[in-house]
Amino acid sequence: MFNRLNRALQQHLDPDKTAPQLRQPTIENLLPGDVVSFWDAGDSVVQAVLECREELNRRETVWRWNILDEGHVLEITPEANTLYERTAILRQTSAEFETLTADPDQGGVLKAFEVRVRQGTAARNPTLFEYAGSVYRVVSTGIFAAAPVDAASYPNLDVWRDVNPDTPGDNVYFELEPTEDVPEGESGSEVLGIWTTHIALLFGRPLKAGDVQTIYPRSEEAQNR
Repeated sequence: MFNRLNRALQQHLDPDKTAPQLRQPTIENLLPGDVVSFWDAGDSVVQAVLECREELNRRETVWRWNILDEGHVLEITPEANTLYERTAILRQTSAEFETLTADPDQGGVLKAFEVRVRQGTAARNPTLFEYAGSVYRVVSTGIFAAAPVDAASYPNLDVWRDVNPDTPGDNVYFELEPTEDVPEGESGSEVLGIWTTHIALLFGRPLKAGDVQTIYPRSEEAQNR
């Protein structure tokens, strides 16, 4: 009883000290259910969040992929943030999938790029990939570990559902750069590939500071405010 009276008195005297600290969502700490309002793309609900890690030369890099509704993906990295507004799925039976994943002697783009990186010729001898009438240059490849944030499973979407939680070597990403200029503000200046079973090609644009208007916390948190 005395403890309850003490807490009540303390809250009356200094309510800020006893009130629960409410989460203030930002693009860096989004959770499933949060809503992101973009000035030119409407409101998007966060469906899932993957926290990703890559270790290269004893240096660890951490980033987040926020899976939004309507097929959008918001990527948050230490260097920059990108909004991917369109996704194409390249299935294992497609010619584009084979072109990307085959061995170098069979014209495989990704493995040919990795060979040139090891040889130190990737910049002088660029590796090109043609898709939907446009030509892209491979600029990086890597493998990643990914864990769902505040969820028990991966998003139930092609490619994303097949992320291997135990073997990062089964999860490949690669970045492409268009060989022709893309008008500012249009998707396609940033291209990301995710390869688990099939391949997801994501087409996006850099996220500028003013592109995000407001972030609303998920409904149960908003009701507690």
